[in-house]
Amino acid sequence: MKTQITKSWPIILLLFVFVMVSGCSDKGKEESKPADAGNVQSPVSSLPADSTPDVKTEDMQKGDIVVSVDGKVLKKAELENSLNDKFNLIKSKIPSDKQKEFKANLRKQLIDVFIARTLLSNEIEKRKIQATNEEVAKAMESVKTSLPPGKKIEDFFKENRITQDDIILAVKIDKFRNMEMGEKTKPTQKEINKFYNDNKDKLFSEPESVHVRHILVTVGKDDTEKIKAEKKGKIENLRKQLLSGGDFADIARKNSDCPSKEVGGDLSYIRKGQMVQEFEKAAFTQAKSAIGPVVTTEYGYHVIQVLDKKPAKKVTLDEVKDKISAHLEQRKKMEAFNDVLKKLREKANIVVY
Repeated sequence: MKTQITKSWPIILLLFVFVMVSGCSDKGKEESKPADAGNVQSPVSSLPADSTPDVKTEDMQKGDIVVSVDGKVLKKAELENSLNDKFNLIKSKIPSDKQKEFKANLRKQLIDVFIARTLLSNEIEKRKIQATNEEVAKAMESVKTSLPPGKKIEDFFKENRITQDDIILAVKIDKFRNMEMGEKTKPTQKEINKFYNDNKDKLFSEPESVHVRHILVTVGKDDTEKIKAEKKGKIENLRKQLLSGGDFADIARKNSDCPSKEVGGDLSYIRKGQMVQEFEKAAFTQAKSAIGPVVTTEYGYHVIQVLDKKPAKKVTLDEVKDKISAHLEQRKKMEAFNDVLKKLREKANIVVY
C-alpha cells in the first residue's frame, strides 16, 4: 500500500486527550492521585483539569481565569506556562513568519482540550468508573507496541509530557466510551468493500520498483574541466574493478561520496519519481545484476547495479481487509467519541473569558 491507514487507538486517545493539555502546574500544588493508581509516581506534572474548584469573583475581575467548566477553572498563568512549554519544544521547526499564528492555534487547542478533559473527568467521577492495575498494565503494553522500533515508552512519555495518571484516565475514558458505544463502531463487510473500491488506485497499489545500489563520485559546481576529467577517470576505474569481480559493497564503502556508502551503496527499493531523471532511467532499464555504464547527473558520476525488480501490482482486498477494518473502526470511534463530547458540552456550563 502507498500509505498506512491505521494507528493505535491508545495512541490517538492519549494524544487527543492529554498530550496537548499536559504541562506545568502551579508550584507547590499537590495533585490528587486516583485511588487505583497504585504506587506509580508521575514523572512530569500535568496541567490539572480541576485547577481550582470554584470561580471566585475577584479572580474574574482580575482576569486570572481563561475558562470555567462547571465551576472548575483554568487560570491564565497555568495556560501560559503550558503554552510556552509546548511551543518551545517545537519552535525551531516552525518558520519564523508562522510562529505567531501557530502559537495562537496552540493556545486554542489547549483550551479545547482542557474543556474536554474536564468534562470527561467529571462524567467518569459521576459514574464511579475505575481502572484496575491489570487494565492499566494492558494499556501501557498497548502503547508500547504502538511505538516505532527502538522507541522507549519512557522517552515517548517524557517528550509528550504524559504521566501515569494520564494512562489511568485514558483507561477510564475508554471504559466510558465502550459503555456509550458498545459494538456500534464495528464496520460491516459492505463498508470495508466500499472503502477498498473507493481507494483502490490511491492506497492499494504498489508501483514498479527496483532495488539498487550505486557508487557516486561527486562533481562540484566550481570544478574545472580538468578536475571533472580526473573524477570521470576515477569512476571508470572503479567500474573496471567491479567488472573484474570486485566486491561492490567494499568498493562503495571505500570510494563513494554518497552517505549510502555506509551500507555498501545500497539505496533499497526506489520508485519512479524518487530520483533524478538520468539515474531513474538507468535504474529502470538496466538488466538485473549488471554493472551499468557510468551515469552523469547533477550530483556527479554514478555506477549503478540493480539487485532486484518488482513489477507494479494491485493489493487484493483479502490482503488488506483486516487493516481496513481496523482503520474504519478507529474512525468510527473518533466520530462517536466526538459526538459524546458534544453532548457533554451541551449539558455543561462552560464560560470562556
